Amino acid sequence: MARTTVQLLAGLGALAAAAAAGLAFVHRPWPNRLDVWGYAVLPADPSSSWAGHLVAAGSAAALIGGVAAVFVVAVLRDWVRAVACATAPVLAVLIVQDVAKPLVGRHLGITGSASFPSGTVAAVAALMTAAVLVAPRVARPLVATAGAALTAGVCAAVVVLRWHYPTDALGGVLVGMGAVLVLDALAHMPWAVAGLRHGRGSPRQVGAARRPRWA
Repeated sequence: MARTTVQLLAGLGALAAAAAAGLAFVHRPWPNRLDVWGYAVLPADPSSSWAGHLVAAGSAAALIGGVAAVFVVAVLRDWVRAVACATAPVLAVLIVQDVAKPLVGRHLGITGSASFPSGTVAAVAALMTAAVLVAPRVARPLVATAGAALTAGVCAAVVVLRWHYPTDALGGVLVGMGAVLVLDALAHMPWAVAGLRHGRGSPRQVGAARRPRWA
């Protein structure tokens, strides 16, 4: 129960931070100091090959393949997590494209396209967060390290390509992570409460406790 609560609060905190940044950009959409610094550190290179390869990790094809892999890895051990972690990355992208960007209305100066938060980064951050949650416990540190590296690389790539401001990329990280953490925690909350009552924690264990002998 405590672990689920902490996860829920962490996810809500990430989403709240993204919402607060979006509200600030509604009134001050121009580049801030962090954006200026990021542009100085990562000079524009719209034809960068490494950046082009990295942003492919946030494509629709990668998203579909990623959620399918997450579901397959998790479904036998925790079907609740499998469903939540396969759904949340898609939900995160939909939130970015259909809710956040139209509401914030921040536009990149070069392309004029809506930019906050980055949907590409949100997709990658969500998939990497889901991968950490569904990975076996012994492998989670390695998966988390690889996921953080990939997410950071995609953040740098969208800035180098000048698809987004650096703060757009950070907003994508917050939305992607937050959506997965919140949805997974909410999905597990009933099982956590039931597990607290029955002295068991996982959906499989709680389900076994409630399953009739003839089922």
